[in-house]
Amino acid sequence: MDGMTRVRIGLIGAGAIGGVVIERLLNGGGARSDDMVACEVRDARREEIAQRYRVRTTTDPTDVSASDLVVIAIPPPEVAKTLAAIRDHLSHRPTIVSFAAAMPVAAIEAMLPRGTPVARINPMSPSLVGEGFNPVTYGSSVIGPARNLVDRFLTALGKTVEIDDDKMNIYTALTAVGPTYFLPVLDAMIAAGVEAGLSREAAVAAAVETAHGTAALVSQRSESPEMLKLYTGLRPLKDEEVRDLVRRAINDANTRMTTLQQKLAGGPAAG
Repeated sequence: MDGMTRVRIGLIGAGAIGGVVIERLLNGGGARSDDMVACEVRDARREEIAQRYRVRTTTDPTDVSASDLVVIAIPPPEVAKTLAAIRDHLSHRPTIVSFAAAMPVAAIEAMLPRGTPVARINPMSPSLVGEGFNPVTYGSSVIGPARNLVDRFLTALGKTVEIDDDKMNIYTALTAVGPTYFLPVLDAMIAAGVEAGLSREAAVAAAVETAHGTAALVSQRSESPEMLKLYTGLRPLKDEEVRDLVRRAINDANTRMTTLQQKLAGGPAAG
């Protein structure tokens, strides 16, 4: 079976990242709109999703529980209430994929019937074009067909790496939040190119290909990024200021998620 073809997919939460998943699965993952249902409490967003993607929508999470794959894409504080609402409707043991930050796999498993397959995935916006890097932690019951289903889902979104659950917060700070570090730089590069006389199309191409080539350089050479700078003569940025800015942003994101995890669990949490 190719991709997510003929898989019944339900999403609880159709906000920004839920919309990314819907669009990618329909436009690159082999899913069909009539095999998908999205639960969204906000009227305007629900209507937007229904019109844009032609998927069935609902305000009742139990309407989603009959799916083969149930994606939890709601804010972490809402997860416990939502899982309590659907747990008695999961006798067919669907595979649960959680996007909820700061919610360990074990905590989600404890809210569901014993043996329910649960995977925790760290989604990111580049998955919209199939270029995401989405770390995953597999629960103890994600074996056989359930593991195959999760892996097919991940393949539709991009690349992945299996990680220990206690590393998910820092991976989130690096990957899911990561585009927010790069996008302002790309935006500034494009704007500077346009202001200097390039067409927007030319400026976008120059900035994007430069970013792509730089990433390839880092991945394919053994030198550190610091050493690789030696291949470029001009250095208009103050390197230490840039490093400090990004370091502080990553540390702040990691701290925020660890603090939220502690709050949700009612005690200390691993980062």
